[in-house]
Amino acid sequence: MIVHFDKFETWEASFSDLVVRLLGEEVTQNLASSKFEYIDDAGDFLVRHSDIESVSTEIHSWILAHEFCSFHGTRLLPEEIFSVQNTGLHPLVASDREQRLRRILAHHPRWNSIQHMLLEVLDDVGPKEKQGRRQGQVHSSLSRSGLVNGFDHYLTHGSEFDQHVVRRLFDDQSGLELLSSQTVPVLVHVHFSGEQLIQGAHPFFGYLDVVGMGEIPGIARTFLDAWAFKIANPKFDLEKLRTDCCLMERFATQPERILEIEKLGDINAQ
Repeated sequence: MIVHFDKFETWEASFSDLVVRLLGEEVTQNLASSKFEYIDDAGDFLVRHSDIESVSTEIHSWILAHEFCSFHGTRLLPEEIFSVQNTGLHPLVASDREQRLRRILAHHPRWNSIQHMLLEVLDDVGPKEKQGRRQGQVHSSLSRSGLVNGFDHYLTHGSEFDQHVVRRLFDDQSGLELLSSQTVPVLVHVHFSGEQLIQGAHPFFGYLDVVGMGEIPGIARTFLDAWAFKIANPKFDLEKLRTDCCLMERFATQPERILEIEKLGDINAQ
C-alpha cells in the first residue's frame, strides 16, 4: 500500500507497531488518554519517553520500508499536461520558460513596452537566484491538503518562478491574472520510494546529519507528530493539518513515477 500522508489509514497500523515496539504499550495508552491542543505537544510527549537517536533511527527504517505519494501542484497549458504524462517533470531551467511566458504575456496591454526586459528578469530570477531560488529543482508536497487548502498559490497562479518573473515585469496583479487565464490547475501525484522521500525532504543536510546534530529530522517529526496527535484526538482529520512538508529533487521525475495527473476545478473561484 502506498502511504498518503493525509489518509491516516494508509500508514496507521505500521507506524503504531513502530511506536509500541519503541516505547511500549503503557506509553501508547497514556498518549491515547491525553488531550493535546497542539500537534507539537503530542510529539514531544513521545520524545520525552524515548530519545532522539532511537526515535529517528526507527522512523528512518520505517520510511525506507514504505512507498509514498507526493503532490506537485501547478497550472499547465493543455500541451504541457500531455508533456508531463509522456516525459515527466523536469527541473526548472529559466531559459526554457521564455517562450511559454511570451505566449501568455503577449495578451497583456503593456507587453510591447516591457517585453525587452524579459530575458534580464529570467536571468535574475533563474541563474542569478535573486528571487525564489528554484533553478534546477522540482518541488512537491507530502500533503495534498497542504497544497489545495493551505499554500495554494501554485494552483491559483502556477509556477512560483513564473510568479516572481511577472511580479518583476508588472507592478500590479495583472500579470498573475494572465498566468491563470490560459491554464488549468493540476496536482501531479508522484511516487516516492522511502529513500527518495528521505533525500527529498532533506536536500541540504542529510537525515543522518540532522540526527548527528542532536535533532529529530523534519520528515521523521512530521509523521511522529501527526500520529501522536491523531492517537490523542481520534476524531481529528489529518487533512485539517494542511502540512507544509516540501520535497525537493534536482533531477527529472521520470514518467513511470507519475501515478496520476489530477485536474482540479476553478480554484480561483473557491
